[in-house]
Amino acid sequence: MDKEKYVKWYNIAKEVVADEKLVPIRTDDEIKKLVSQEDWLMFVLEEFDDTTEAKNASAPNVFMDLFRDDNKEFGRIGLTFNNVKSVDVLKNILSKYCKNEKEALTKLLLSLDGAWEITVSRKIKDTYHLQTPVYQREYHNTSNQIDDTVVDQIIFWVNKIREEGTEKRKSLLPKYYSETPSVNLLESIFILNEEVFKTRIKEAFEILKICLDVKSNREIKTIVKSKNTELVELEEELESKEKKWSNRDNYLRLGLATEEDINKLGENIKKIKEKIESIKKELE
Repeated sequence: MDKEKYVKWYNIAKEVVADEKLVPIRTDDEIKKLVSQEDWLMFVLEEFDDTTEAKNASAPNVFMDLFRDDNKEFGRIGLTFNNVKSVDVLKNILSKYCKNEKEALTKLLLSLDGAWEITVSRKIKDTYHLQTPVYQREYHNTSNQIDDTVVDQIIFWVNKIREEGTEKRKSLLPKYYSETPSVNLLESIFILNEEVFKTRIKEAFEILKICLDVKSNREIKTIVKSKNTELVELEEELESKEKKWSNRDNYLRLGLATEEDINKLGENIKKIKEKIESIKKELE
């Protein structure tokens, strides 16, 4: 295997991305260590020590592989969510709790040309944990076709593969078996040249930046908990104000409130009801 061929393209990527947290400065030998036995390179973020740590992290990663076919040189670049934790991060990105990130991600994906694909695959290991997985594609679409329907399909296949993989693993016990979802939010194969490579690698890392800013499961749980607490408080406040509203005639007759006070109370009740409905929709 010729790992040397990756050194040039890694260094081009470093110059294009110009962010050492994403593509750190590395020696030739360090770059070669990023190349797997299956002949592809993972761009390991600065925060990780090596490919093993990066593969098991919740962060997605950008990869590339270089190959020849019909006497032509090709490159493949992708942005992958390739383990259970990172797929959960993708689900968070596509959720309503990461609205800003989802909007920014969607805008960038829609701006891409048709060379990028989204794929959802089954990642299967049927012998032991460290074996090279087999990938079985279940869904694909062009990345610039992203919309709510495509998002629903991604989530549908992620959940389906996970559930079916769990059931199959249980049915095959004590034999080892693992089947989990793997999502490439971006994947593109192209005839290798510097101009196209620079364009593709820049696009991949722009998308990665957004994905790295997404809220964690813990942060989302905190948001949900906060929303539920706010909902309870608003419902209690509504109950109290509606009791006053039902007695508004007595308040007016006894001089305990003016018409203006009662009108403000009615407006207040309306706003609280609208806020309650808004929170309930967010929690659906």
